[in-house]
Amino acid sequence: MELRHLRTFQVVAEELNFSRSAERLHVAQSALSRTVADLESEMEVRLLERNTHGVALTEAGALFLERVSQILQDTRDAVVQAQRRHRGETGILRIGFIGTLSQSLLPELLQAYRALYPSVDLVLREQGPVQQREGILSGRLDCGFIGLAVGSTDPELETLIVAEDDLVAAIPAKHALAEKTTVRLADLKREAIYLTAQANAPVFNPWLVELCRKAGFEPRIARETDRASTVLNYVAAGFGVSIFPSRISSLATPGVRFLPLTGRMPKYQYRFAWLRRNSNRALREFAQLVQARR
Repeated sequence: MELRHLRTFQVVAEELNFSRSAERLHVAQSALSRTVADLESEMEVRLLERNTHGVALTEAGALFLERVSQILQDTRDAVVQAQRRHRGETGILRIGFIGTLSQSLLPELLQAYRALYPSVDLVLREQGPVQQREGILSGRLDCGFIGLAVGSTDPELETLIVAEDDLVAAIPAKHALAEKTTVRLADLKREAIYLTAQANAPVFNPWLVELCRKAGFEPRIARETDRASTVLNYVAAGFGVSIFPSRISSLATPGVRFLPLTGRMPKYQYRFAWLRRNSNRALREFAQLVQARR
């Protein structure tokens, strides 16, 4: 039994006229009659009563029509759903992100994507770069917005630069440097420096240490903590200073001043990353949107 048998029977059952049914299906009436007869023979059930007055459904035929109509509708729905999934219009997209991108870039991208693909289920997870990379490689994440220093690469991932930030110094409000409008990196050589943990900033911290060395000093790293907000609390309390991408200044903290770092300072890059072999069509469409809005 094939779908064409079911479609043929549905049309005949709706028209209850072989001539009109043949015209509707664009087939010869003899071929139509043969298809229905073959179906009844295969099922060993009489579906239609034929007499001089016309055609009528048997009780079994009426029941079969009800189920056939549902099967054919389900088939059409399945085709549409498969086509939509192929176009990336449905499915699940799991996105990792670092907190510093949650107040500007990420909401704008998500809003634009939702307008184009409202049926895709978006799952957001705030994670550090290391956790995002592990999630992408294991398949727990489809993609992530990761902060990486200039020039860093990852052979496992495709990446796009989505934003760049200047570096700023976070200075206690009562510190002598807080009276300035800008500072040089060398101005911090005698200061205790607080940073987010190396595990959360595996590229940024070594990059920052190298920048300090190029500025002529070895940085005095007093402590590394899990979150930027904790680092800012240390700074606000006067324990030391820190250095961040400028986007972090959106985390306004009483007792902390953010001052631009002057001189030949490179910019900090934020990147969008995904696994090359990920076949999720929703991811491909999202990546194209990210690239178009760079």
